[in-house]
Amino acid sequence: MQLALDLTGNRPTAAAKARGRGGARKGAGRPRLPESESHRARPPVSPRVPQHLTLRMAEHVWNLRAERCFGPIRRAIAAIQREGFRVVHYTVQGNHLHLVVEAQDRAALVFALRSLTVRLGRALNRVMERRGRVLGGRPHVRALRTPTEVKNVLRYVLLNRSHHLPDAPWLDECSTAPWFDDWAALEIARPPSGPPPPERVDRPARTWLLSVGYRRGRSARLR
Repeated sequence: MQLALDLTGNRPTAAAKARGRGGARKGAGRPRLPESESHRARPPVSPRVPQHLTLRMAEHVWNLRAERCFGPIRRAIAAIQREGFRVVHYTVQGNHLHLVVEAQDRAALVFALRSLTVRLGRALNRVMERRGRVLGGRPHVRALRTPTEVKNVLRYVLLNRSHHLPDAPWLDECSTAPWFDDWAALEIARPPSGPPPPERVDRPARTWLLSVGYRRGRSARLR
């Protein structure tokens, strides 16, 4: 029986053969998670360009909109606000959340994302009385480089509840929608107010695109 060669071209040792290891083979190594983001290097982050972040939870994680989970999520968002990184808008849905953020550079973005995922993991596991990962994959990061991109994402994030629940009757209190006051620029009528939202944890925008530039975007569409 012919033995496979290892990556150096040497035949496996007797100890390796006894363990059933014969070098490189198809299917060896850690399995790749199909839902994970690619591990390729991400492009540089500009302080003038907002970012749209999406974090999806694993299947076992409880409903994020329940107060037992939403409260810790809000506190985690508040905790990562710092000089060089701001969460300007967010929406929390049952199994995922969207954030629209501004970051000084890639290091600030990576540090904030790591801090957020660690805080979410600890807080949600404490609520569920268990251990292990809570994210269903790597966070998705998308740069918003044009007024139209920002305009579309603002509509998508602020009205995300109606995207998942078309009959939602009012502004989503699990988002920054109750405090947004420029609905005309997004070409939609302001939805009716609902229950009083909790204390604010978002920060005002500093980039031109996210503060006023989106008003120059082409006719917005709900993604």
